[in-house]
Amino acid sequence: MRKCLFSLLFAVSSIAVSSQQYSRKTITVGEDTFLPYIKGKVVNRIPKNSIIPQKIFSILHSHANVNTPQGYEVEAYSDETNRRLEVYFRPYLLEEGEVVLKPGGCICFHFNDIAAILGQPLQSGISGIYTLPLKTGDFMGFPIYENERCETTAIYKGDEPLFLPVSQEEYLMALIKAEENKNNSATVSAKDNLKEIEKAYMELLKTDKTAAEEFRKEMESHKKELAQNNTTEDLTASYKKELSALPPAGRKKQAYYALYSMEKYGNLSGLVPDSDTGNAHPLVKPNYKAISQNTNINIRLMAVKWKLDNNAHSCSPSYYQAQDKLGYALTDDKISELYHSRAIWQKIIECIK
Repeated sequence: MRKCLFSLLFAVSSIAVSSQQYSRKTITVGEDTFLPYIKGKVVNRIPKNSIIPQKIFSILHSHANVNTPQGYEVEAYSDETNRRLEVYFRPYLLEEGEVVLKPGGCICFHFNDIAAILGQPLQSGISGIYTLPLKTGDFMGFPIYENERCETTAIYKGDEPLFLPVSQEEYLMALIKAEENKNNSATVSAKDNLKEIEKAYMELLKTDKTAAEEFRKEMESHKKELAQNNTTEDLTASYKKELSALPPAGRKKQAYYALYSMEKYGNLSGLVPDSDTGNAHPLVKPNYKAISQNTNINIRLMAVKWKLDNNAHSCSPSYYQAQDKLGYALTDDKISELYHSRAIWQKIIECIK
């Protein structure tokens, strides 16, 4: 009897504490009204055949911030490529009397994708060449890279380097090829355009000779503009000139890129000479041989990116200080706790082969 009475008192006291902690009180931050008392839910939208994302999310789900959300919802997304997992922490808000979900923080995992570390290619026409990302620290013994003001952790246990140097010759040849493709495409488009113009002129000539004469004058003016455009500076020739000026040994050296090179040295490619590489960016390309072929089952590389609502360090959780507040700070704090959970990350790191 005494044991039952003790259990009843404990249950009542637990309910009282819980009701104090999660009272039905809204929190207003700026113009937004948050609902921290709502019991959240976990939404798993990962396809069942996406083995790798399911595996990593199951580890994350063992953390209380993921499996028992309060005041926010956890949503996991992926596709059937096994290359990506996105986990969102979305807070509940009140808008015009309706409960809504707003974008909060996010953790994004890229599997066996070296380009995810490298960011955007140096130029759109040469998609395989990048500037080397800057290493800014370590996370659980693995490097943190910063690229385009975004922090990316690369978890990789292989011996092969993930990035390979791009030589000056390789870079210039890529520029030349991209420019030639662009010029060929523009030439074809110009020819097709002229054919359409001439066809329209012939049709107009059948019905209105006066209007056709005015149209012809405009057509001739357009042809002159095209001719003038073709006589402007030829980038292809400029890149070829840079390449021919390089000695055989210089062609094989790693390429270093800097915007100021165009003005300082007249190199439209952005390449700097050996004497001025200190402030320039080395160019690299992904080493795809570092990743095994059987990537639908095994994780050889995991690149992890973070997104917080905190404006000061929205993509750098290593700089984030827990605020212990509600509003958007609630989900930021939860993600930060997950970031610092060594037990969770040790389990995730064990999945990397």
